Amino acid sequence: MHILEGLNPGQKDAATTEGGPVLVVAGAGSGKTRVLTVRIAHLVENLGVLPERILAVTFTNKAAEQMRKRLAHYIGRDSERVWLGTFHSVGLKILKREGYLLGIPPEPVIYDNEDQLKLIKECMEELNISERVFPPRRLLSMINHAKNENLLPQDYPTEGNPIKELFARLYALYQERLGHMHALDFGDLICQPIRLLKKHPHILKAYREGFLHILIDEYQDTNRAQHILVNLLAGRWQNIFAVGDPDQSIYTWRGADIRNILEFEKDWQGATIIRLEQNYRSTRCILAAANEVIRNNRRRYEKNLWTENNEGSPPLFFECEDEHQEAKSILHWTERLKEEDPSLAYRDVAIFYRTNAQSRVFEEWCMRKNIPYRIVGGVRFYERREIKDTMAYLRLIANPRDSLSLKRIVNVPSRGIGVVTIKEMERRAKKEGVPLYDAFREAVANGTLKRADQTGFFQLIEDIRKNLESTSLQDVALRVLEETGYMRALEEEGTEEAFSRLENLHEFISAIADSGATSLAEFLEGISLVSDVDTYNPDEDSLTLMTIHSAKGLEFDVVFIAGLEEGLFPHANSLNDEDRLEEERRLCYVAMTRARKRLFLFCASRRRHFGESRYAPPSRFVQEIPPHLLDIYGGKECTEKQGVASVSKEPWHIGMKVVHPSFGVGIIRAKEGMGEDAKLTVRFRNGEAKKLVVKYANLIPVQL
Repeated sequence: MHILEGLNPGQKDAATTEGGPVLVVAGAGSGKTRVLTVRIAHLVENLGVLPERILAVTFTNKAAEQMRKRLAHYIGRDSERVWLGTFHSVGLKILKREGYLLGIPPEPVIYDNEDQLKLIKECMEELNISERVFPPRRLLSMINHAKNENLLPQDYPTEGNPIKELFARLYALYQERLGHMHALDFGDLICQPIRLLKKHPHILKAYREGFLHILIDEYQDTNRAQHILVNLLAGRWQNIFAVGDPDQSIYTWRGADIRNILEFEKDWQGATIIRLEQNYRSTRCILAAANEVIRNNRRRYEKNLWTENNEGSPPLFFECEDEHQEAKSILHWTERLKEEDPSLAYRDVAIFYRTNAQSRVFEEWCMRKNIPYRIVGGVRFYERREIKDTMAYLRLIANPRDSLSLKRIVNVPSRGIGVVTIKEMERRAKKEGVPLYDAFREAVANGTLKRADQTGFFQLIEDIRKNLESTSLQDVALRVLEETGYMRALEEEGTEEAFSRLENLHEFISAIADSGATSLAEFLEGISLVSDVDTYNPDEDSLTLMTIHSAKGLEFDVVFIAGLEEGLFPHANSLNDEDRLEEERRLCYVAMTRARKRLFLFCASRRRHFGESRYAPPSRFVQEIPPHLLDIYGGKECTEKQGVASVSKEPWHIGMKVVHPSFGVGIIRAKEGMGEDAKLTVRFRNGEAKKLVVKYANLIPVQL
């Protein structure tokens, strides 16, 4: 098998360009994952590069897993020697090897957002910071943002500002508490390796010399800290191969810095720029519409996606009366498409929306119509209460210094260890300078805690810890759930909810068996690094509901984009900020280019917001698509064609045919406002478009 076989000229150029910095501007559906994989295989097989001298970084575990499998197809077992994973997994791997130089243990606990929030609240209490004045989630966001910028507490610029000084003290205490508990958060998985490499030049030299080639996927999504880490590691050989697309940079809110890709040539002198513009995913009609939207952005690399795929059907745009008609219409179209094409399954169809709150109406109508659905990016399996409780038990067994996990489950199920007892144990631990777990064990030993269930809890944890290496992980979890009385408490509750939680616990045991982990630490580490997209199962035959942010990297035969209204998409927060507005437009572009065969765009003339009906015109993104590239429906057309009763008396809708006394017959192409004050853009038969105010225009609607 020839490694380069089947690549188009651009892909082949990207896969084989030798030496120095390379930026591949890869349009949506242009085969970038294949290019990355083939390039690694080419380096190993054709150029003789040792696999362990290649570092390849992806943004999700699923992407890394897929790349590893594809790579094995080309180079066999050598694929296992390539450093391949997410930024966080690579950072953790470095820390597990070298972290002792910073006092980081080889098996640290990884705290997620919920753990971070609990720790922040504890630190706030210790520093007497009011949660009413400073919301904990806001402070969590500030800490995460600081780490995205590679700012540790000692680096944080307070600038003599009392509020910033208060935050810096909180941040320092938070970081100190993490260290005491042998814990790291996600930001640490990037910042601490940077700190390590800068503090110990011999370690930096070893990694720089070792990594001859560094390949980074989704480069537009890197934050400043990740950018610094990459530049440190690539500084010796400068063989950095970055793949990305500025038009798909949609994660500014979580730290992504589009400058990293737009200024690549500035950072790496003499860089080679390669564009991948052939799309293998979507029809020509879908790409034409998406290209029209994104070309309105300023901050981008100019490119134009094209495809040899068939023409396909133009995207359909519907203006519905409200969010309920929108949901019913979308579900009606889903069933209609399935009838027209028996090979189309629910798993091939996705409904995208801008905000999580929009999912409720779709969920309600899916349940009413008995349509199977799953939400990606909602409450994840590993975030459910019973799973978090079980994980806390396992984390405590793996690391008794983890006081957050201890406090979560020390009284779950109830064993008479309440808030007062926990506070007293914390006071003793602080006074004696020992972990909270040790203070509890001392209380058991001296008889302060003497109830059988209290002493039994700590005896169980100690016994499991002693026999950990000789016990399977499934047996460890089962023993915890059974001997602590956790499962028995749910069984005795006897409710549907309790039964559902028991089912989730059984599924958790299955997850342990499926993980392939050889140690408790390895299993916990794997779970800590799971993301929303990693939990998406394409084999489950359900209609997929997700925010557009969660849809990145996925594709579906049929895509419905809901809520395309000004103030919702683009979001109201972006309307007066050009950079934010451009990100919203990129988000729309990402949504449109997830579709393989059919694309539907929906908006609602009115939508409930905080219990009140609000009216909004269709999104500017729809209006940026030339009318000849869309099939436009609205109002009565939208409802009667689909058998849905109209509930609005608003007579004017996009797509409606009208007659003007002077200009003749035309079609409404855009609408601003409602009622007599509405402004309509009407395109007449001579091709001319006029903007008309309803109360002065004397328009007559034409019944279709």
